[in-house]
Amino acid sequence: MLSKKIDIRVYYEDTDSGGIVYYANYFKFTERCRTELLREIGLSQTEILNNYDLKFIVHSVSMDYINSSGLDDKLTVETTIDSLNNASILFNQSIYKFFNGQKIDIIKSKCKIVCIDSKSKVKPIPKLILDKIREEE
Repeated sequence: MLSKKIDIRVYYEDTDSGGIVYYANYFKFTERCRTELLREIGLSQTEILNNYDLKFIVHSVSMDYINSSGLDDKLTVETTIDSLNNASILFNQSIYKFFNGQKIDIIKSKCKIVCIDSKSKVKPIPKLILDKIREEE
């Protein structure tokens, strides 16, 4: 399956008063990785909007918090396409870090995005885009 990994450093602004990554920031980190996965295969969200008058929005997301992370941690965000349908893409995502040579899982997540038009109506993903994703698998 198509996948992408990015590294993210945890900054002070990412943490709560206790120095732990604020839970909502994991959603931001996974969003960045999904965007970079699409960008890596030549699909820019801006170009999709400009060329097709379509955009991808989050339909549903679930996230399991396994371990915490904190200030200065280097996190790896990994995104894999689980399934591709006519109007949606389901992503499996995880965030982990290495500590003393051991991989420590931070979160596991599933995110379903759907394709909509400017009137917020669900629309099929254009064949050209589906083909581009499939050829990378």
